[in-house]
Amino acid sequence: MSEFFKGIEKIAYEGPDSKNPLAFKHYDAEATVGGKTMAEHLRFSVAFWHSFKGGGIDPFGPTPVYDRPWDCATDPMQRAEDTLRAAFEFITKLGAPFYCWHDRDIAPEGETLKESNERLDHIVGLAEQLQADTGVRLLWGTSNCFSNARFTHGAATNPDAHVFAWAAAQIKKAMECTHRRGGANYVFWGGREG
Repeated sequence: MSEFFKGIEKIAYEGPDSKNPLAFKHYDAEATVGGKTMAEHLRFSVAFWHSFKGGGIDPFGPTPVYDRPWDCATDPMQRAEDTLRAAFEFITKLGAPFYCWHDRDIAPEGETLKESNERLDHIVGLAEQLQADTGVRLLWGTSNCFSNARFTHGAATNPDAHVFAWAAAQIKKAMECTHRRGGANYVFWGGREG
C-alpha cells in the first residue's frame, strides 16, 4: 500500500512545553478529567470532505488549488480508493478514533443511481477492511443531496417528484451503508432544502 504521509509518525502527546509541531500540547487521550479520559469526553472525528475532498477551489477560477497525491488517478474509482487509503493513514497517525463522510465524498457518483450505489458498495467494502485493519470507526454518514445540479431546488423539498425519489433512494442507500459500517449516527443534512 502506498504511504501518502511519508516520514510522519503517529502524533503523540508531548505536553505544553513541546516544540514539536506534530505533537499534541494539551490533548492527552489517557488523561482523566471528571472521571473520564479525554478520549471518552472528546470523540474526535476526521471529516472526509473537509480533510480529503475539498480542493481549495478559487472562487474566481474553475480549478482546485490543492495538488493532492491521492487525487491523481484518472479512473474515478481508483481516486476514491486512494483517497480512502490516504484518509485512514492520516486518521491513524493522528490517533482519531472516528471518521465521518458524505456518500459522494467516498464514492464518485455514477451515470445512474444503480451505478452510484454499486460504487458506494465497493468503497464501503474497502472501508470495512480499513476499519478492521486500523480500529478506526465510523461516527456518522450522510448523503450529499446538494452538489449535483438536480438538487438545485432541494432534495426532499424539490417540487419534481423524480428528484425527490432520487434523493429518497440515495439517502436510503447512505443509511444502509452507514449501518453496515457500524456508524454511531446518521446525519440528515439538508444543504439545499427549504
